[in-house]
Amino acid sequence: MATVIAYGTDKQGYYDLFIESCKRYQIEPVILGWGEKWIGFGKKMMAIRDYIKHLPEDEIVISVDPFDVIFLSNLEEIESKFEQMKSQFLCGALKLQAFNENVYNFEFNATHKNVPKTPTNYNYLNTGTWISRADFACKLIDDLVVNNHMTETSMDQQLLTGIYVVDKSIVDIDWKCEIFHNILFKDFITRRPDLTDIKFNETRLHNTATGSIPCVLHASGNTHMKAIALRLGYNKQTLIPVNDHLNYTRKVFFHVRQLLKRALN
Repeated sequence: MATVIAYGTDKQGYYDLFIESCKRYQIEPVILGWGEKWIGFGKKMMAIRDYIKHLPEDEIVISVDPFDVIFLSNLEEIESKFEQMKSQFLCGALKLQAFNENVYNFEFNATHKNVPKTPTNYNYLNTGTWISRADFACKLIDDLVVNNHMTETSMDQQLLTGIYVVDKSIVDIDWKCEIFHNILFKDFITRRPDLTDIKFNETRLHNTATGSIPCVLHASGNTHMKAIALRLGYNKQTLIPVNDHLNYTRKVFFHVRQLLKRALN
């Protein structure tokens, strides 16, 4: 059985909803970092590596954010799909509009090469969800530390995007949304989810652009999840995000700092 790892230092966002979705599909996530001070995404990757290096080498590992993710299937379905896809390290994929494409490339794509285009236009790597085998993931994270100089405060998304753009045999994205479906909000004010490619079918989603039925939903960027969760049959008590405005403000300032840092380098 696959191991699900969620890194989080305290309760925030839609954590209760995440846990309810795990219970629905009999998933017992391993929570790392709880009670610790948040340092950065590099620290998160290193903590995951330190945990999974004790797992069997061929064990499937699924990494998810516990504050904006809902499981839509059991682990058997996810494992089966991953084994059929023959990818070594598979990240979720984003479909972005022109403005967000420019922001993404400026903040995360330091290769000065174009991001590969896919048939579905889900072209952009997102590290909020990924799946791999324990041995390969450990070696990849070690490589990020040794050869890409990843520190505790490094942006994992920038480093993995750099590998993906150069060599998809090492890091690839789920551009068909077979396992992971990433959504963003329609606007920065209401943060209503953009459901353009989504059709609801009781407790599952159908991606009308790719024809897939994803297993994991990731609402990136502090997108509001209440409307989605209600359509999926979750209790209203699990749909109140913790520290929502504070977390969104922190995330905005974080990305502004990242963009300024890139602009000044």
